[in-house]
Amino acid sequence: MNNHFFSIVIPTYNRASYVKKTVESLLQQRYDQFEIIVVDDGSSDNTEEIISAIESYKVHYYKKENAERGAARNYGARLAKGTYINFFDSDDLAYPNHLMEANNAINYFYQPEVLHLGYDIKDVNGIMIKKVDYLPQTINESLIDGNHLSCNGVFLRKDIAWQSPFSENRLLSASEDYALWLRLASRYDFYCWNVITSTIVNHDQRSVLNIKHDEFLLRMEALKDELLADPFFQKRYKKKWNKFRAYQDVLISLHLAMAKYDKRVSLSYLWSAITFRPFIILTRRFLAALKNILL
Repeated sequence: MNNHFFSIVIPTYNRASYVKKTVESLLQQRYDQFEIIVVDDGSSDNTEEIISAIESYKVHYYKKENAERGAARNYGARLAKGTYINFFDSDDLAYPNHLMEANNAINYFYQPEVLHLGYDIKDVNGIMIKKVDYLPQTINESLIDGNHLSCNGVFLRKDIAWQSPFSENRLLSASEDYALWLRLASRYDFYCWNVITSTIVNHDQRSVLNIKHDEFLLRMEALKDELLADPFFQKRYKKKWNKFRAYQDVLISLHLAMAKYDKRVSLSYLWSAITFRPFIILTRRFLAALKNILL
């Protein structure tokens, strides 16, 4: 058997206080045929020291100049020896069944190009916030209304990962994963295996919790530009573009409202969402955005 059926690529940047637990959780897998590739994206902390102290032949450490997560993931993918690549965040945790269930799903779906496993979200004290074990067997159509996936749960066949790398556009950083999922969903069946195998740790330093308004708005524009430039996306989702735009505008409005940004700007994005898809006013996300604006 291939001793590296799975290659787990962990991009990291100044996460020395988290990455050791991440790697140790992956080393506790019930399935043994894997390697771990830690790509240090120019950290200035003691990440190298922390990883070097982990005594396992499965763990490989590489340091490169900072270029954001998309570039770090692509760097790791090019080094991968496994048949499937899993991109795992350096501040989250895997359960012992992570690779075993991935192997089960791969066999069940006959070596698919891409699949996603279930996950949960917990706070730093281990208190459950949310479980995501309810996605449709193929999520292609549902992805257009938001990123329901955890990067930790996505497994890509290596040949597909090499053909379809993450965008390395810095403006897209933190949405480069969603952009890739949509590009992949434009080309292949995107399967879901709803067994929970990993947890997202909702700590204060997560980049999604520390959004700068101007950078966030530029990121949303970069996401639209990325998808408009993809002919496969345009062919698959052309009729759903207004739906995508409506949900993106609601997301922008919600983020700005939660950050106590100018209410008029938040309201303008809600109005834009209505123009793209009037029935969006009936969704929970729209009502949540409106509630945060009015508070």
